[in-house]
Amino acid sequence: MATEQVRMWRAPDEHRVLLMAGRTTRYAVEPRGEYVFGIVGEQPMRSWRGREHRLVRPGQLVAWDPSHAHTGSAVDERPWRARLLVIEVADLAALADDSESDPLADVLFPDPVLSDTELAAGFVRLHTTLESACTRLEQDELLAEWLRLLIDRTSAVRSPRSATTAREDTALRLAFDYLADQPQRNVGLDELAAVAGIGKFRLIRLFRQRTGLPPHALQLAHRIRAARRMLETGATIGEAATATGFADQSHLHRHFQRSLGLTPAQYQQRFNA
Repeated sequence: MATEQVRMWRAPDEHRVLLMAGRTTRYAVEPRGEYVFGIVGEQPMRSWRGREHRLVRPGQLVAWDPSHAHTGSAVDERPWRARLLVIEVADLAALADDSESDPLADVLFPDPVLSDTELAAGFVRLHTTLESACTRLEQDELLAEWLRLLIDRTSAVRSPRSATTAREDTALRLAFDYLADQPQRNVGLDELAAVAGIGKFRLIRLFRQRTGLPPHALQLAHRIRAARRMLETGATIGEAATATGFADQSHLHRHFQRSLGLTPAQYQQRFNA
């Protein structure tokens, strides 16, 4: 979000979600392996995702899945107010999954602009709770319940799980975790396929089908997120670039801005505001 009036934080006991709130006139996000949920207030905004153009009105929710980059701009240059919540793909599954329900996979939101007063009220309650002092149990309850309600009501229908699909889920999760656990390493495709336990060409196809990204793009996403965490705790941009596998500071700067619409320095300023 491109404005000094936007702040970012993580709840003290819930580090899997990144929260934002404030007023802005434009934004641009290339969501690499992340979901972005939010609510618009005060003024409408115009959004674009690929060839899709929408007008988001005050009180409406947005649910952007990782399938496409999206941008937004103000109507008549009037800034809108927003609350946003960013969650990684793996964390969404962990937070909203349940042992008594069908496993989550391929959660997509074909219509990302939602007019649902119950979901909107629940999101505002969740978001305000995550910026206040409360118990871990209360945070977990609100987050899990809201995500599950959102998915059950609005996400694309998923096919019943077959043995083949279950094996693919396992392979993909192993590959995801391997890249997430060591984002700075220069992992090769053969190595990643061996960890996943399937062929490398099948692995590439799975990545593209499930995330819309090839493996190297998801690895880059993990590096950016690792760099974000370091910047949040006070590391310099150079230190974050070196520790997370980027060639140099300018390499991190270029990919960071493309992913979140902010430079590393801007991100650090907003998070510490």
